Amino acid sequence: MTDNQLRNRVRQHRKAEGLSQHALAEAIGVSRQAIHAIENGAQVPSTSLGLRMARVFGCDVEDLFSLASDPGIRARLAPAPPALAAGSRVALGMVGERWVAHRLPSHGMTAADGILTGEADGADAEVMPLAGLSQLKRNVLVAGCAPLLGAVSHRVGRRFNDARVTWLRAGSGRAMKMLSAGLVHVAGLHLSSGGGENGTAAAARRALPGQTLLVVNLTRWRQGLVVAAGNPRGIGGAEDLAAPGLRIVRREEGSAAQALAARVTEAAGSVLPADGPMAQGHAEVARMIRWGAADVGVAIESAALAEGLDFVPLTEESFDLVVSEKLAKKAPVSRLLDALDDPAFRTEVSHLPGYDGSMSGQVTTVEAA
Repeated sequence: MTDNQLRNRVRQHRKAEGLSQHALAEAIGVSRQAIHAIENGAQVPSTSLGLRMARVFGCDVEDLFSLASDPGIRARLAPAPPALAAGSRVALGMVGERWVAHRLPSHGMTAADGILTGEADGADAEVMPLAGLSQLKRNVLVAGCAPLLGAVSHRVGRRFNDARVTWLRAGSGRAMKMLSAGLVHVAGLHLSSGGGENGTAAAARRALPGQTLLVVNLTRWRQGLVVAAGNPRGIGGAEDLAAPGLRIVRREEGSAAQALAARVTEAAGSVLPADGPMAQGHAEVARMIRWGAADVGVAIESAALAEGLDFVPLTEESFDLVVSEKLAKKAPVSRLLDALDDPAFRTEVSHLPGYDGSMSGQVTTVEAA
Protein backbone atom coordinates (compact mmCIF):
# COMPACT_ATOMS: atom_id res chain seq x y z
CA MET A 1 0.00 0.00 0.00
CA THR A 2 1.41 3.40 -0.93
CA ASP A 3 1.51 6.22 1.54
CA ASN A 4 -1.12 8.34 -0.21
CA GLN A 5 -3.71 5.55 -0.09
CA LEU A 6 -4.18 5.86 3.67
CA ARG A 7 -5.92 8.80 5.33
CA ASN A 8 -4.31 9.38 8.70
CA ARG A 9 -5.91 11.28 11.62
CA VAL A 10 -3.50 10.30 14.39
CA ARG A 11 -2.09 13.82 14.80
CA GLN A 12 -5.55 15.36 15.15
CA HIS A 13 -6.60 12.85 17.81
CA ARG A 14 -3.31 13.19 19.69
CA LYS A 15 -3.55 16.97 19.84
CA ALA A 16 -7.21 16.80 20.85
CA GLU A 17 -6.16 14.65 23.82
CA GLY A 18 -3.32 17.03 24.70
CA LEU A 19 -0.65 14.35 24.24
CA SER A 20 2.89 14.84 22.96
CA GLN A 21 4.39 12.37 20.51
CA HIS A 22 6.59 11.10 23.35
CA ALA A 23 3.60 10.58 25.68
CA LEU A 24 1.65 8.69 23.01
CA ALA A 25 4.68 6.55 22.20
CA GLU A 26 5.05 5.58 25.87
CA ALA A 27 1.34 4.76 26.15
CA ILE A 28 1.43 2.24 23.30
CA GLY A 29 5.00 0.97 23.70
CA VAL A 30 6.81 2.33 20.64
CA SER A 31 9.41 5.00 19.97
CA ARG A 32 8.64 8.66 19.42
CA GLN A 33 10.22 8.29 15.97
CA ALA A 34 7.60 5.64 15.12
CA ILE A 35 4.77 8.01 16.06
CA HIS A 36 6.38 10.74 13.95
CA ALA A 37 6.64 8.38 10.98
CA ILE A 38 3.02 7.24 11.31
CA GLU A 39 1.68 10.79 11.55
CA ASN A 40 3.61 11.81 8.45
CA GLY A 41 2.50 8.82 6.42
CA ALA A 42 5.98 7.32 6.20
CA GLN A 43 4.97 4.21 8.13
CA VAL A 44 1.78 2.15 8.09
CA PRO A 45 1.07 0.76 11.59
CA SER A 46 0.36 -2.90 12.22
CA THR A 47 -3.13 -4.02 13.16
CA SER A 48 -2.17 -4.48 16.81
CA LEU A 49 -0.54 -1.05 16.96
CA GLY A 50 -3.59 0.57 15.38
CA LEU A 51 -5.84 -1.12 17.95
CA ARG A 52 -3.65 0.08 20.83
CA MET A 53 -3.76 3.65 19.52
CA ALA A 54 -7.55 3.50 19.17
CA ARG A 55 -7.79 2.27 22.77
CA VAL A 56 -5.73 5.23 24.01
CA PHE A 57 -7.97 7.71 22.17
CA GLY A 58 -11.22 5.92 23.02
CA CYS A 59 -12.23 5.64 19.38
CA ASP A 60 -12.42 3.07 16.58
CA VAL A 61 -9.49 2.26 14.31
CA GLU A 62 -11.56 3.59 11.39
CA ASP A 63 -11.54 7.00 13.07
CA LEU A 64 -7.73 7.02 12.87
CA PHE A 65 -7.15 5.40 9.49
CA SER A 66 -9.19 5.06 6.31
CA LEU A 67 -8.46 4.35 2.66
CA ALA A 68 -8.14 7.52 0.60
CA SER A 69 -9.47 5.59 -2.36
CA ASP A 70 -12.68 4.60 -0.55
CA PRO A 71 -15.77 5.68 -2.53
CA GLY A 72 -18.25 8.10 -1.06
CA ILE A 73 -21.49 7.01 0.54
CA ARG A 74 -24.98 7.21 -0.88
CA ALA A 75 -27.26 9.25 1.33
CA ARG A 76 -30.85 10.39 1.28
CA LEU A 77 -30.72 14.16 0.73
CA ALA A 78 -33.22 16.04 2.88
CA PRO A 79 -35.21 18.85 1.22
CA ALA A 80 -33.63 22.20 2.03
CA PRO A 81 -35.09 25.70 2.34
CA PRO A 82 -34.28 28.00 -0.61
CA ALA A 83 -31.44 29.70 1.29
CA LEU A 84 -29.53 26.39 1.50
CA ALA A 85 -30.53 24.81 -1.81
CA ALA A 86 -27.19 25.47 -3.54
CA GLY A 87 -24.91 24.38 -0.70
CA SER A 88 -22.57 21.40 -1.01
CA ARG A 89 -21.60 21.05 2.67
CA VAL A 90 -23.76 18.56 4.58
CA ALA A 91 -24.38 17.09 8.01
CA LEU A 92 -24.63 13.30 8.02
CA GLY A 93 -26.36 10.81 10.28
CA MET A 94 -27.69 7.28 10.07
CA VAL A 95 -31.43 7.17 10.72
CA GLY A 96 -32.61 3.59 10.86
CA GLU A 97 -30.54 1.76 8.26
CA ARG A 98 -30.01 4.70 5.88
CA TRP A 99 -27.57 7.57 5.70
CA VAL A 100 -29.26 10.97 5.63
CA ALA A 101 -27.63 14.22 4.48
CA HIS A 102 -28.75 17.76 5.34
CA ARG A 103 -27.36 20.82 3.57
CA LEU A 104 -25.59 23.28 5.88
CA PRO A 105 -25.40 27.09 5.70
CA SER A 106 -22.49 28.43 3.66
CA HIS A 107 -21.10 30.57 6.50
CA GLY A 108 -19.38 27.53 8.04
CA MET A 109 -20.47 28.01 11.66
CA THR A 110 -21.43 24.32 11.74
CA ALA A 111 -18.63 21.92 10.77
CA ALA A 112 -19.57 19.72 7.81
CA ASP A 113 -19.58 15.93 7.95
CA GLY A 114 -19.35 15.56 4.19
CA ILE A 115 -19.38 17.19 0.77
CA LEU A 116 -21.98 16.52 -1.92
CA THR A 117 -20.28 15.10 -5.00
CA GLY A 118 -23.32 14.21 -7.06
CA GLU A 119 -27.10 14.01 -6.96
CA ALA A 120 -29.28 11.41 -8.66
CA ASP A 121 -32.68 9.75 -8.45
CA GLY A 122 -34.26 12.82 -6.90
CA ALA A 123 -33.80 12.17 -3.18
CA ASP A 124 -30.42 10.38 -3.26
CA ALA A 125 -26.97 11.90 -3.36
CA GLU A 126 -23.32 10.86 -3.40
CA VAL A 127 -21.42 12.26 -0.44
CA MET A 128 -17.71 12.30 0.32
CA PRO A 129 -17.40 11.84 4.12
CA LEU A 130 -15.01 14.12 5.99
CA ALA A 131 -14.72 11.79 8.99
CA GLY A 132 -14.72 8.07 9.70
CA LEU A 133 -18.06 6.36 9.16
CA SER A 134 -18.05 4.87 12.67
CA GLN A 135 -17.73 8.40 14.04
CA LEU A 136 -20.54 9.71 11.82
CA LYS A 137 -22.84 6.92 13.00
CA ARG A 138 -22.69 8.51 16.47
CA ASN A 139 -24.31 11.70 15.20
CA VAL A 140 -27.83 12.49 16.43
CA LEU A 141 -29.74 14.72 14.01
CA VAL A 142 -32.09 17.06 15.90
CA ALA A 143 -34.40 19.48 14.07
CA GLY A 144 -35.98 22.38 15.91
CA CYS A 145 -36.05 26.13 16.43
CA ALA A 146 -34.91 26.37 20.07
CA PRO A 147 -31.53 28.16 20.29
CA LEU A 148 -30.95 26.15 23.48
CA LEU A 149 -30.34 23.11 21.25
CA GLY A 150 -26.92 24.60 20.51
CA ALA A 151 -25.97 24.31 24.18
CA VAL A 152 -27.36 20.77 24.28
CA SER A 153 -25.16 19.84 21.32
CA HIS A 154 -22.03 21.08 23.07
CA ARG A 155 -22.98 19.37 26.33
CA VAL A 156 -23.49 15.95 24.69
CA GLY A 157 -20.22 16.20 22.77
CA ARG A 158 -18.31 17.18 25.90
CA ARG A 159 -19.82 14.52 28.15
CA PHE A 160 -19.91 11.41 25.93
CA ASN A 161 -17.42 9.71 23.62
CA ASP A 162 -20.04 7.66 21.76
CA ALA A 163 -22.47 10.44 20.78
CA ARG A 164 -22.67 13.93 19.37
CA VAL A 165 -25.59 16.12 18.30
CA THR A 166 -26.07 18.22 15.17
CA TRP A 167 -28.74 20.88 15.54
CA LEU A 168 -30.66 21.51 12.31
CA ARG A 169 -32.55 24.79 12.52
CA ALA A 170 -36.20 24.35 11.53
CA GLY A 171 -39.61 25.54 12.63
CA SER A 172 -41.89 23.08 14.42
CA GLY A 173 -43.85 22.18 11.30
CA ARG A 174 -40.82 21.40 9.17
CA ALA A 175 -39.09 19.60 12.05
CA MET A 176 -42.05 17.26 12.50
CA LYS A 177 -42.24 16.62 8.74
CA MET A 178 -38.57 15.60 8.78
CA LEU A 179 -39.21 13.27 11.72
CA SER A 180 -42.16 11.72 9.91
CA ALA A 181 -40.06 11.19 6.78
CA GLY A 182 -37.22 9.53 8.70
CA LEU A 183 -34.79 12.37 7.99
CA VAL A 184 -33.90 13.13 11.63
CA HIS A 185 -33.72 11.19 14.87
CA VAL A 186 -35.43 13.83 17.02
CA ALA A 187 -37.75 16.78 16.33
CA GLY A 188 -38.48 19.82 18.46
CA LEU A 189 -42.05 21.02 18.89
CA HIS A 190 -43.80 23.91 20.59
CA LEU A 191 -47.46 24.65 20.09
CA SER A 192 -48.82 28.19 20.09
CA SER A 193 -52.45 27.07 20.05
CA GLY A 194 -52.62 26.20 23.73
CA GLY A 195 -52.98 22.50 22.97
CA GLY A 196 -50.98 21.50 26.04
CA GLU A 197 -49.87 17.92 26.56
CA ASN A 198 -52.75 16.48 24.54
CA GLY A 199 -51.92 18.70 21.57
CA THR A 200 -48.29 17.66 21.68
CA ALA A 201 -49.22 13.98 21.91
CA ALA A 202 -51.54 14.31 18.92
CA ALA A 203 -48.86 16.04 16.85
CA ALA A 204 -46.36 13.34 17.81
CA ARG A 205 -48.76 10.55 16.80
CA ARG A 206 -49.38 12.21 13.44
CA ALA A 207 -45.64 12.31 12.78
CA LEU A 208 -44.94 8.70 13.75
CA PRO A 209 -48.21 6.74 13.69
CA GLY A 210 -48.19 3.26 15.13
CA GLN A 211 -45.08 3.83 17.24
CA THR A 212 -44.64 4.36 20.96
CA LEU A 213 -43.06 7.79 21.39
CA LEU A 214 -41.33 9.83 24.05
CA VAL A 215 -42.02 13.53 24.51
CA VAL A 216 -39.09 15.03 26.45
CA ASN A 217 -39.22 18.57 27.81
CA LEU A 218 -36.32 20.78 26.85
CA THR A 219 -37.52 24.02 28.42
CA ARG A 220 -40.43 26.37 28.96
CA TRP A 221 -40.43 29.90 27.61
CA ARG A 222 -42.59 32.91 26.80
CA GLN A 223 -43.30 33.81 23.20
CA GLY A 224 -44.48 37.23 22.18
CA LEU A 225 -43.82 40.40 20.25
CA VAL A 226 -40.23 41.57 19.89
CA VAL A 227 -39.98 45.34 19.41
CA ALA A 228 -37.22 47.92 19.32
CA ALA A 229 -35.69 49.13 22.57
CA GLY A 230 -38.05 51.63 24.20
CA ASN A 231 -40.93 50.37 22.03
CA PRO A 232 -41.05 53.51 19.83
CA ARG A 233 -44.14 52.31 17.92
CA GLY A 234 -46.05 51.84 21.20
CA ILE A 235 -47.00 48.24 20.44
CA GLY A 236 -48.91 46.82 23.38
CA GLY A 237 -50.46 43.67 21.95
CA ALA A 238 -51.79 41.83 18.91
CA GLU A 239 -54.39 44.53 18.26
CA ASP A 240 -51.57 46.90 17.26
CA LEU A 241 -50.27 44.63 14.48
CA ALA A 242 -52.79 46.14 12.06
CA ALA A 243 -51.28 49.64 12.39
CA PRO A 244 -50.63 51.25 8.95
CA GLY A 245 -47.06 50.95 7.72
CA LEU A 246 -45.99 48.51 10.43
CA ARG A 247 -43.22 46.21 9.20
CA ILE A 248 -43.75 42.71 10.60
CA VAL A 249 -41.16 39.94 10.38
CA ARG A 250 -42.56 36.74 8.90
CA ARG A 251 -41.58 33.17 9.74
CA GLU A 252 -41.85 30.09 7.55
CA GLU A 253 -45.29 28.55 7.08
CA GLY A 254 -45.83 25.78 9.61
CA SER A 255 -43.67 27.40 12.28
CA ALA A 256 -45.28 27.87 15.68
CA ALA A 257 -44.29 31.55 15.71
CA GLN A 258 -46.09 32.26 12.44
CA ALA A 259 -49.15 30.31 13.64
CA LEU A 260 -49.23 32.34 16.86
CA ALA A 261 -48.94 35.63 14.96
CA ALA A 262 -51.84 34.69 12.67
CA ARG A 263 -54.00 33.44 15.56
CA VAL A 264 -53.62 36.47 17.82
CA THR A 265 -54.06 38.88 14.91
CA GLU A 266 -57.30 37.16 13.89
CA ALA A 267 -58.50 37.19 17.51
CA ALA A 268 -57.92 40.94 17.54
CA GLY A 269 -60.19 41.31 14.49
CA SER A 270 -57.47 41.84 11.91
CA VAL A 271 -55.46 39.90 9.32
CA LEU A 272 -51.71 39.33 9.45
CA PRO A 273 -50.03 41.10 6.49
CA ALA A 274 -48.65 38.72 3.87
CA ASP A 275 -45.55 40.81 3.13
CA GLY A 276 -42.56 41.66 5.28
CA PRO A 277 -39.02 40.30 5.67
CA MET A 278 -38.59 36.57 6.23
CA ALA A 279 -36.57 35.23 9.18
CA GLN A 280 -35.24 31.70 9.65
CA GLY A 281 -35.44 31.60 13.44
CA HIS A 282 -36.06 33.44 16.70
CA ALA A 283 -32.60 35.01 16.78
CA GLU A 284 -32.94 36.32 13.22
CA VAL A 285 -36.28 37.94 14.07
CA ALA A 286 -34.59 39.89 16.86
CA ARG A 287 -31.61 40.85 14.70
CA MET A 288 -33.86 42.22 11.95
CA ILE A 289 -35.61 44.45 14.46
CA ARG A 290 -32.34 45.62 16.03
CA TRP A 291 -30.97 46.47 12.56
CA GLY A 292 -34.13 48.47 11.73
CA ALA A 293 -35.27 46.14 8.94
CA ALA A 294 -38.61 45.60 10.72
CA ASP A 295 -40.68 47.04 13.57
CA VAL A 296 -42.02 43.89 15.22
CA GLY A 297 -41.93 40.11 15.04
CA VAL A 298 -42.99 37.07 17.02
CA ALA A 299 -40.18 35.25 18.82
CA ILE A 300 -39.17 33.96 22.23
CA GLU A 301 -38.24 36.27 25.08
CA SER A 302 -34.60 35.15 25.25
CA ALA A 303 -34.03 36.29 21.64
CA ALA A 304 -35.27 39.79 22.53
CA LEU A 305 -33.14 39.95 25.66
CA ALA A 306 -30.03 38.84 23.78
CA GLU A 307 -30.34 41.82 21.40
CA GLY A 308 -31.31 44.39 24.06
CA LEU A 309 -34.87 44.74 22.73
CA ASP A 310 -38.26 45.08 24.40
CA PHE A 311 -40.68 42.18 24.64
CA VAL A 312 -44.49 42.02 24.85
CA PRO A 313 -45.50 38.52 26.07
CA LEU A 314 -48.36 36.70 24.36
CA THR A 315 -48.21 33.12 25.62
CA GLU A 316 -46.23 30.62 27.69
CA GLU A 317 -45.15 27.43 25.96
CA SER A 318 -43.33 24.18 26.49
CA PHE A 319 -40.67 23.22 23.99
CA ASP A 320 -40.48 19.43 23.74
CA LEU A 321 -38.42 16.89 21.84
CA VAL A 322 -40.22 14.01 20.13
CA VAL A 323 -38.44 10.70 19.53
CA SER A 324 -39.47 7.10 19.03
CA GLU A 325 -39.09 4.96 22.14
CA LYS A 326 -37.14 2.38 20.14
CA LEU A 327 -34.47 4.92 19.15
CA ALA A 328 -34.44 6.52 22.60
CA LYS A 329 -33.31 3.28 24.24
CA LYS A 330 -30.12 3.03 22.21
CA ALA A 331 -26.97 5.12 21.95
CA PRO A 332 -26.34 7.62 20.55
CA VAL A 333 -29.90 8.99 20.98
CA SER A 334 -30.06 7.80 24.61
CA ARG A 335 -27.07 10.04 25.38
CA LEU A 336 -29.07 13.10 24.35
CA LEU A 337 -31.83 12.20 26.82
CA ASP A 338 -29.25 11.54 29.54
CA ALA A 339 -27.84 15.03 29.01
CA LEU A 340 -31.28 16.64 29.32
CA ASP A 341 -31.98 14.80 32.58
CA ASP A 342 -28.71 15.96 34.11
CA PRO A 343 -29.14 18.37 37.08
CA ALA A 344 -26.21 20.36 35.71
CA PHE A 345 -28.20 21.05 32.54
CA ARG A 346 -31.21 22.27 34.52
CA THR A 347 -28.90 24.51 36.54
CA GLU A 348 -27.46 25.97 33.35
CA VAL A 349 -30.92 26.64 31.93
CA SER A 350 -32.01 28.34 35.15
CA HIS A 351 -29.23 30.90 34.62
CA LEU A 352 -30.25 31.71 31.04
CA PRO A 353 -32.63 34.69 30.78
CA GLY A 354 -35.98 33.81 29.25
CA TYR A 355 -35.82 30.05 29.89
CA ASP A 356 -37.39 27.83 32.56
CA GLY A 357 -35.56 24.52 33.07
CA SER A 358 -37.56 23.23 36.02
CA MET A 359 -39.10 20.47 33.87
CA SER A 360 -36.14 19.84 31.57
CA GLY A 361 -35.65 16.14 30.94
CA GLN A 362 -39.16 15.19 32.06
CA VAL A 363 -40.43 12.37 29.84
CA THR A 364 -44.00 11.63 28.79
CA THR A 365 -44.75 8.37 26.98
CA VAL A 366 -47.18 8.54 24.08
CA GLU A 367 -48.54 5.09 23.37
CA ALA A 368 -49.07 3.94 19.80
CA ALA A 369 -52.55 4.78 18.54
